[in-house]
Amino acid sequence: MMPYMIADNWLLSYASIGGITKVLEGMNRRTHNRSQMNLAVNELEEFYQDFEAEFTSFFEELIRFSNKKLLEIENR
Repeated sequence: MMPYMIADNWLLSYASIGGITKVLEGMNRRTHNRSQMNLAVNELEEFYQDFEAEFTSFFEELIRFSNKKLLEIENR
């Protein structure tokens, strides 16, 4: 899978709702439309600000944790 990921720049496609839509539509097709993953984009758009706020909060916590661990490693 890695060559396809690199050639099609998969990770960059996750940076936009349009890219995520394509990914979810592809996954839905591979399940013969049973998963209906493509519908998840509706909730992503509806609750985008909530998801962004939660991610920002989590990321700030992750930075603090990482900095603390880095200091612990440096002081060994």
